[in-house]
Amino acid sequence: MKTQLFRRPARLAALAVALALPACGDDDRDSSPDARVPDASTPMADASTPTPDASALSPDATVVTSDAATPLLDTDLVAVRFNANGSLDTSFGVAGVARHSLSTVITGGARDALWGLARDSSNRLLLFGSRRGADTRLDADRAVVRLTASGALDTSFATMGVHTLNIANLGDTARNGFVQADGKIVSSGYTAQPSGVGTQSVNKVVLLRLDADGTPDTTFGVAGIVNSMPLAPADPINTPWGVAEAYVAARQTGRYVTAGYGRSASTGTVNLVSFGYTPAGRLDTSWGTQGVIELDVAGGDDRGRNAVVLPDDRVLILGSIVPSTGNIDAAAYLYTASGQLDTTFNSTGYRTYSFGRPDEAWYGAALSPDGLRVAAVGYRAGMENGAAADDDATLLIWPVGGGTEFAQAVPLSDTANDRFWGVAFDAAGKIYAAGYLEEGTDRRMVVVRFNADGTRDSSFGTGGVASHNVISRGTLEDARGVVVQSDGKVVIAGVAETP
Repeated sequence: MKTQLFRRPARLAALAVALALPACGDDDRDSSPDARVPDASTPMADASTPTPDASALSPDATVVTSDAATPLLDTDLVAVRFNANGSLDTSFGVAGVARHSLSTVITGGARDALWGLARDSSNRLLLFGSRRGADTRLDADRAVVRLTASGALDTSFATMGVHTLNIANLGDTARNGFVQADGKIVSSGYTAQPSGVGTQSVNKVVLLRLDADGTPDTTFGVAGIVNSMPLAPADPINTPWGVAEAYVAARQTGRYVTAGYGRSASTGTVNLVSFGYTPAGRLDTSWGTQGVIELDVAGGDDRGRNAVVLPDDRVLILGSIVPSTGNIDAAAYLYTASGQLDTTFNSTGYRTYSFGRPDEAWYGAALSPDGLRVAAVGYRAGMENGAAADDDATLLIWPVGGGTEFAQAVPLSDTANDRFWGVAFDAAGKIYAAGYLEEGTDRRMVVVRFNADGTRDSSFGTGGVASHNVISRGTLEDARGVVVQSDGKVVIAGVAETP
């Protein structure tokens, strides 16, 4: 089913986006496929829109020009499955790989992106991402795709396996998602929308909840959608708005909480933000301060990328922090069940992690089945000791109830770029981190299995590492999520360049 909140002429929608105020931006800081596609908050150059001055954009924004002679490459959603020992499971998809192009299901799609992966109680796979058109198209639609346990499109779900959310032909940015115990599916993200103040546009949190069959859950928000901007200015009619984004929505007892970043003002640095919503999709004012957490640590950009709800309903938000100019450290923020910084975690309520590079962040996060450990993964990048250095994957294992914490760079290669984006536990408590390994001009999907103490499990793959080259050319291949099915099979999912 294709859900639309409201529509207006496409020409006016495009004009509103093209004239939008700078927003938070995607800030993926990687060369993944979606990083080269403009966000709705980034004006594109065409005959009617002059190329913006980079100095006028937010630090996260990227100036993207359109050249019909050199179109952006196409990408498809891709899932790869490994056996419990790390060998490729050739019974999955076609020879171990399930590739799905949304353009073959939904007319007009050309460039697909994926951010999150989940599984339901039947081992079916939920892919959370978006479809885009050609590089000159401003519109991006959110997509929730369900595959069977063996990698085929589940045509019993939504429309031929795909639910598409199109908000007035605006650019929607999909982020993570999860499946509730009752089978309902929750997708997080944000959309740049006109604020009603002049020609400005503002990123608003957009949450989507579907029933298990892929139809919108009408008991949530309006027609299954929450379209929210809790950081509204005191005078929303005449004052420029700020922006807010939701990288993830997690479920507490009786409440959803988001993690992301934004700002109350229309310009300046961004802060970590988290909002609380009731099960019906209304702002829950008992979370934080009147439903809102906005944290500015040191006047720099502070971001939430993921979140884990602990068994006692405390919330651990993972992301990054800017403790000083020119330096980004990975960070973990612990909040009480009501949304206050938990000073038992640290005197400040948050911890920073520095691995010797100027650009570091956590992106993926997961809770162990017994609720006693949190795993987070990410990367470190940039110069090291004044010299160029390869990107390295990083891993955090935090013992919830106290004990020895593991927080280290865990490079997969001394001579190649590697990063982690997604993480999961299996039933035995082993940790699986998914991402990519880039050697020269070729990138391949990778998953690594770690023991509880942070060492690689050498019984998996080769030295704990399993990888697959979906397409043996280019750097448009990236695993963003990982799940372990109930039989021990390991599925990673992301995007790969179209053959």
